[in-house]
Amino acid sequence: MKKKKASKMKDMFRELNEAFEIMSKDSPDYLRNFMSFYDSTVRKGTLTEKTKELISIALAMNSHCLPCIALHVYNAIEFGATKQEILETAEVAVLMGGSPVFVYIKHVIDACDEFGIE
Repeated sequence: MKKKKASKMKDMFRELNEAFEIMSKDSPDYLRNFMSFYDSTVRKGTLTEKTKELISIALAMNSHCLPCIALHVYNAIEFGATKQEILETAEVAVLMGGSPVFVYIKHVIDACDEFGIE
């Protein structure tokens, strides 16, 4: 019998969304301002949304932020990124961040698997 894999990246994604919900109630002005900044940064400009999400994956890896990896892998997939594009992004992150960032490739792969991209 095959053991079911835990969905830790989906859990990270859910917990991040829960934090947004809490902040929308406890500090709505702050969250509104943050989301305005976020939206103005990630919307399509010269760079596509997909490209910006791929950049965000690399930055999340270099920041060692698991919830950020979950969010930006999910978003990249939503904007049409392939698993190969995401993995190449992870490779560039390691190039720039060194071996401490290498361990985060596993989390990127887990997020791809859990969010259903092959």
